[in-house]
Amino acid sequence: MDDLTAAGPVIVVPEVRDYVRINAELVALLDQGHPRIRLEGAEGQRLLASGLVGRWDAVIEVEGRTGPELAADLDAPGLRIIARGGTADGLGRGLRAGTILLIGDAGDGVGYAQSGGLLVVAGSVGHRAGLAQSGGTLAVLGSTGRLAGDRQSSGFFFLGRGGFGPYPGRGQSGGSRVAWIDPLGPLEQAAWSGMVEAVSPWVDPPALVRPS
Repeated sequence: MDDLTAAGPVIVVPEVRDYVRINAELVALLDQGHPRIRLEGAEGQRLLASGLVGRWDAVIEVEGRTGPELAADLDAPGLRIIARGGTADGLGRGLRAGTILLIGDAGDGVGYAQSGGLLVVAGSVGHRAGLAQSGGTLAVLGSTGRLAGDRQSSGFFFLGRGGFGPYPGRGQSGGSRVAWIDPLGPLEQAAWSGMVEAVSPWVDPPALVRPS
């Protein structure tokens, strides 16, 4: 298991500001083999940690209030992005591989067009979470706004104690959309257990215990 207390390089977001430069610095540090990198002081910047594609095995921690499309288009199976603080719309848009954990609340369109990977929000989200999800696992441990799971075609969408908002699953053609009290089938149990294992170092364990 990774040493989750190990220090690593720090990128101070307000000092760099431009997301293209910030993400280029992230890639350079990942290519150097750093297992743990921190982005500090986010103040609404958009597209932080977006477009990361690679075979790294590392943790990126993001501290502060992030802007739209945090970790969009992530395609890096061994990368874990742990964000502490609220974020705007489009968290994890286009996720293909890797893990994104938000410890806070998110705006609209969480996981839009997700086709793989794991996206977990340990808080509540806005409208149309899981829009056009075609794969992977999306878990919201709080509540959702309107139209959660809109046009879902595959993958797993788990909800916590907060419940789905109005009109969930409109246009859904496949996949699993699972409320907190719903029993889990074998495939859903495997997906839920995998999610718990992935995020348990950062999420309070009682939040991950489903009702028996």
